[in-house]
Amino acid sequence: MSDGLVTISGERVTLRPLRPDEIDEQWHEMTRADPIEIVVLPEEAAFKARLARSGRMEHRAIDLAIDVDGTAVGRIQTFLPPDRVDHPDVYNMGIGLKAAYRGRGYAADALQAFTRWLFDVAGARRIEGRTDPDNTPMQKVFDRLGWRLDGKLDDSGRTWLLYAIGSPLELPPDSRTASSGPA
Repeated sequence: MSDGLVTISGERVTLRPLRPDEIDEQWHEMTRADPIEIVVLPEEAAFKARLARSGRMEHRAIDLAIDVDGTAVGRIQTFLPPDRVDHPDVYNMGIGLKAAYRGRGYAADALQAFTRWLFDVAGARRIEGRTDPDNTPMQKVFDRLGWRLDGKLDDSGRTWLLYAIGSPLELPPDSRTASSGPA
């Protein structure tokens, strides 16, 4: 991490900046995403420009690859939704895995490591994640990691479940300390 880019180690995954050759693939994954996974498809040039800044925290936003043995199997991010601009210590996260890598525990490992980093390094006091009511696998990941269902909200004409965690003490005991990365 000598270049100031964020890299976070999980038990089986590494969260790292996306490489330039991975950005087009991430765009193609986004265009094929199940509608329960995304609010709205972003504009391609803006999405690719955002991923080109991967690994740098800017305005409470960062994108990182979820890496397993040198392969980007998905992405994890924090971003600033318009309804949280006035809450400087609240972070909102999103995560997506390629279909072939789901059900193997990678999402839980990535979310646990990222949550730990947001509390310990980025200064989060509350982290939120929105998921479609039909996305049962993501709900199970949140539940297993100690997040709580905090209500429902409407965004872009859809209803989302809002999960939240408000303290590193709510994390499982073995995951309360961050392992790397500057904010």
